[in-house]
Amino acid sequence: MVMKFRFSPKLVVDSEKEPFKSEGIRIGFYSAPGTRKSYTVAACIVEPFLEEGGVVVIFQPRSEWHTLKEKWGSIVVAGGPFQDIPIATQMARVYAEAIVNDGVSMVFDFSETEEQDLVRFAAELLARIFTLQNVVRRPLLLLVEEAADYTPFSTKGKLVEPWIYDRMKGRIVKIATQGRPLGFMMVLVSQRPAQLDFTVRMMCNLSFYGKFHPKDLNDIKTMLSAYEVEAKETAEKCVNMPHGSWIAITSEGVTELSITAKRITSHGADTPRLEYTAPRTEETKKTVSELVEAIQKALEQERLEESELAKVKRKIADLERDVKDRDEKISTLESALEVASRLEIKAPESKVDQQEVLRLREELEAEKSSKSIIVNDIQKFLQSLKIELDETFEKETEHFLGVKEEAAKPPQGMSEDIAKMWLEKLPNPCSRNVFSFLLKHKGMKFTKSQIALQCGYSSNSGSFGSALSLLRKNNLVKTNRELWWVEGL
Repeated sequence: MVMKFRFSPKLVVDSEKEPFKSEGIRIGFYSAPGTRKSYTVAACIVEPFLEEGGVVVIFQPRSEWHTLKEKWGSIVVAGGPFQDIPIATQMARVYAEAIVNDGVSMVFDFSETEEQDLVRFAAELLARIFTLQNVVRRPLLLLVEEAADYTPFSTKGKLVEPWIYDRMKGRIVKIATQGRPLGFMMVLVSQRPAQLDFTVRMMCNLSFYGKFHPKDLNDIKTMLSAYEVEAKETAEKCVNMPHGSWIAITSEGVTELSITAKRITSHGADTPRLEYTAPRTEETKKTVSELVEAIQKALEQERLEESELAKVKRKIADLERDVKDRDEKISTLESALEVASRLEIKAPESKVDQQEVLRLREELEAEKSSKSIIVNDIQKFLQSLKIELDETFEKETEHFLGVKEEAAKPPQGMSEDIAKMWLEKLPNPCSRNVFSFLLKHKGMKFTKSQIALQCGYSSNSGSFGSALSLLRKNNLVKTNRELWWVEGL
């Protein structure tokens, strides 16, 4: 797909000209709030891309891009107040297939999504899209608003584990460095570029700096020093720059320009509601309908699983309460027997009721036996639950991998390409994280506790145990039941 993005008479980005022909198009837009970043991106990039028949994927922190539906019936909004479909964070595969296989442009409104779910879902979605693009190679534009929320400069004080941010960063870098032949273009937008990961920021081969508040002057100077420009002078221009003016930085140098392009659709940040929606094609209607059905089923299944989990937790709590009661009664009986025994020893002439002592001993043995039965019941219950979960997990694994586990056996010495392929195919974050850790330490042997500690899991959690089981069954790791490792070449 040949694209020309016209920002001004001074700057036209042509996908057939260098450096964009070799590197792909990766654009960063940075300026303070209220300086029409999103408006400019829409007018100069997103709307022209949609006009040419491309597919867009937009991550937004608040409702803004839904107004694209005024013109394009293929736009689907997931989540937020203007949603066509809800966001089910465990169903990244379903959304990715609709985007790549069916050509549905999608706006993900994360205004109601928890931070920890947001980054996990976004990383998983990009991984799925990237894999599918290897086959379909559809022209696809990824737009990430408030990019620092996904790949921050520092993870201090964040609710999400640092390795999840690292995974998201890896996805962005992979799209930036390998995405051009697969049809990817990328736009990152941020109010505070100093808070955006440096590597991600430098992935952009065209960066726009607009107006900033004077308090950001030092940050802007520091950031601009990474480019071959006069940092102090350029930063001061940004602070005093009028709205609509930008400094564009490419490998060829710095260009000052004014962008006056107008949007085709309403600006979502200025429009409280959508007045008109373009009619959908029958193909898009069908895709959206199937997508809604799949997501509703997933959400219903999640609710059922949560309900069953609550029942299991209640049953376990009841059994644990019974064990606690038995322990207390056993303790009382043991104390009573100890007192009785001392009376027998210290006061042989006293009349100790031997029948009462015998009764206490019998009751104590009965309580111990009863406790043993309850503990056995708990163990059997947990074992049956584990078997059931393992069977369910194995079925889901076969579904995701598309092959029987026993048929997928990589060679003993694992190459980088094979390891990379398996990292993309593994169906859940826990298994990928554990496999990634062991890959980084090929030949080194670890206990379950050591692996769990390094990967941020509990060694007794079901997801961690299932992850190790999956890796073992696919012969991705070696184990002697005490130690686990990946063999080196």
